[in-house]
Amino acid sequence: MKPVSLSEIESFFGVVAEKKEPDFILEGFASIEKVTPSDVSFFNSSIVSSSLKSLKAGLLFVPKNYEDTSVLARAFMRVDNPYQSMISFIEHFHIPFISFPSSKIASTAVVHPSAIVEGIVGEHCQIGPSCVVSKGAFIGDKTILEANVTVYPNVIIGSDCIIQAGVVIGSRGFGFYFSNNKRVSVPHVSGVRIGNACEFGANTVVASGFLSPTVIGNECHFDSFVQIGHNCTLGNGIYMASQSGLGGSTIVEDNVELAGGAQVAGHLTIGKGARVAAKAGVTKNVATGATVAGFPAIDIDIWRREVIASRQIAKHKKSEN
Repeated sequence: MKPVSLSEIESFFGVVAEKKEPDFILEGFASIEKVTPSDVSFFNSSIVSSSLKSLKAGLLFVPKNYEDTSVLARAFMRVDNPYQSMISFIEHFHIPFISFPSSKIASTAVVHPSAIVEGIVGEHCQIGPSCVVSKGAFIGDKTILEANVTVYPNVIIGSDCIIQAGVVIGSRGFGFYFSNNKRVSVPHVSGVRIGNACEFGANTVVASGFLSPTVIGNECHFDSFVQIGHNCTLGNGIYMASQSGLGGSTIVEDNVELAGGAQVAGHLTIGKGARVAAKAGVTKNVATGATVAGFPAIDIDIWRREVIASRQIAKHKKSEN
């Protein structure tokens, strides 16, 4: 975004911030967990958890009843709705000033004549028929985009990746807020960051982040029709089979495996090396190394015993009749 002074923000909102210095420049925005002294962020609660007390923010939108000054911020702005104020800030100060580098295609890259490339394409890449690489997108060396792949702005894809036909990376996430009694789409403008040697099956979708990017590590493999929601953070060596999905802001640690049709609700953590059985529905955090099944997903051994018990009960009732 274009650098903006605190005084400009005060003028836009018509609110005087509580500040520790007369005026200063803010250069970006981030989620509360990743905020820096030059960033704008928001906090909805009047009480700060101990895990956030070490953060150092530039400007924080906070509730009017906010009292906890343990968070180290250069300025606080008390508002009726911090979340909506954050969205208003992005819509006014960020979107009109999006600027990205000019298009650049490496001399060794092979681009199909029907592809539209406005971003940056690295050495030895292959860009297939009818692909779209938007301005502000970066494709790393030796990465292959098969037919009809769409890469949105502010997406960075590492090297040696294979993106199969119909994949969409960086589309707007599924998030809404209420304004004048109507649901309005949240501006997901923070993009996606993908590591090296990842593979995406046909028609998989990775949504853009809101205040911070959606992140995928190295050597991750996704089958066809996989959904990765906005602001998810995935580690290395993740495997997700067809029709599995992650709700927004889910954290998936290294070497996790999701079988076909498995679904994970948003704002959860799937621990390192965990496994989720086919068509399971995860509604709470999964411990490191655990294997879960069923809906709601539970330890797979418990689930198996419950399945056997229910079958025995059904068999017994049938024999009684």
